[in-house]
Amino acid sequence: ENKNSFSYKYKLKPIQSEWINSGLKTINYNDLQPGNYTFSIQSSTIEKSINFKILPLWWQTFWVKCLAFILGISLLIYSVWWLSKKNQQKKNNQFLQEKKLAQIQLKALRSQMNPHFVFNSLAAIQYYIGENNFEASETYLVKFSKLIRQFFELSKETEITLSEEIKLLKNYLEIEKLRFKEQLKFVINIDEKLKPLNVKIPTMLLQPVVENAVNHGIFNKLENGTVTLNFIFVDNSIFKVEIIDDGVGFKNSVNRLNKAKKSSQVLKDRLHYLNQSDSWKISYHNEELAPSKIDKGNKSIFTIKAQNV
Repeated sequence: ENKNSFSYKYKLKPIQSEWINSGLKTINYNDLQPGNYTFSIQSSTIEKSINFKILPLWWQTFWVKCLAFILGISLLIYSVWWLSKKNQQKKNNQFLQEKKLAQIQLKALRSQMNPHFVFNSLAAIQYYIGENNFEASETYLVKFSKLIRQFFELSKETEITLSEEIKLLKNYLEIEKLRFKEQLKFVINIDEKLKPLNVKIPTMLLQPVVENAVNHGIFNKLENGTVTLNFIFVDNSIFKVEIIDDGVGFKNSVNRLNKAKKSSQVLKDRLHYLNQSDSWKISYHNEELAPSKIDKGNKSIFTIKAQNV
């Protein structure tokens, strides 16, 4: 009151728990956070307290913080979703392009097989005509016409039942047996657990391999030969096909270099594109039937899994 110097102590709760001694006439607090405070001052017998409240600025309010948090989380989720969608769309576009390319390639490969198949059948008819065997020629032509009709009907399809494929192979082998006379025998074994009517297979997958077994295995053999087809059940979605011939074998076969290489490459390419699709998973390999014999024979094995079963 008399403006003389004096000393006092003060504290501001809740940020200060201990008294602070001072002789200054002003006390400054900067950047106090919103909340309730109690300022106390004491000097000799005088003690005063002042209660006050600092209100938050608009951007310091609870609801604004909640809204900012929600917007931040939403922005993060949207960013992750957008990037994921963009990445998935890119993968889908790539997959569709690969699938379209695979379908085009498969169609092209099937078209390459058709002339080769027809040529060999016509060669057999030409053989009988050259022998002046009109009865055999007529029988052959009837079987051939049925086979060609069946062949062109099925070749339009990308997949058929195993039963239809077996029927096609049987008709083909019967025609080849007429051409080879007694030199060729064939056996078809179907596992009892396998249901050919309920199992699918890519169209014309087995015929080129059977054709190689006949024309490059048995044809070059001096004695009679046998082609055996085994259809083996593995489980509800997988089955195996064994194409076995007791012919001269791959290494000993003659006149097969260019044609066999082309046929093998066509099969290899077709399997590659089939396995790229979501419908099939097919493995294929060759092995010698009897490595120790002169006529080593050949065994081709398909393991086929239909993904859509």
